[in-house]
Amino acid sequence: MEVVLASKSHRRLQLLQAAGFAVEVRPSHIDETPLAGESVDKMVQRLCHLKAEACPVDDSPVIAADTLVAIDGKVLGQPADMSEAKAMLQQLSGREHQVFTAVCVRLGQHVLHGMAETRVQFRHIDAHELDVYLQHNEVLDKAGAYAIQAGAASFIEAVDGPMDNVIGLPLALTRELLMKLQGERHE
Repeated sequence: MEVVLASKSHRRLQLLQAAGFAVEVRPSHIDETPLAGESVDKMVQRLCHLKAEACPVDDSPVIAADTLVAIDGKVLGQPADMSEAKAMLQQLSGREHQVFTAVCVRLGQHVLHGMAETRVQFRHIDAHELDVYLQHNEVLDKAGAYAIQAGAASFIEAVDGPMDNVIGLPLALTRELLMKLQGERHE
């Protein structure tokens, strides 16, 4: 199936291609500023919907997604700099956090959306290990400043929920939404 990915995320592209999709990348650019009093799950859904709506489309389904990490109800998005990345990882060290990914699929005026949540338990990360990780991994474009499919895998004690959600795109949910969308369009 041919799809349009409304994201510049290399990880989402890889997940879709590995699942057998032919993908055209057309990143959406939206204002991702949180709204006052907005919960994490509402924020991730709103941003995802805005990305899907902002993507120019022809006859192919558009897939938009947004992933946020949350701890104690506080959003940990993409860090602005290495100092913020380090502070995020220190906050996650030895604790459980949630990863929310909203997925929105659009074909013409038909839009469907869903959300996945995964709980991730980090082990304690010592200061030296954290510094080495930050030196050798790209962290600034990742929610919560980590990639579970890279060096941060060693920080994980437990995962409860879809692993691909933590990477940035829950494929089972995405495929389910695409199949529903195709069915609705042909009704």
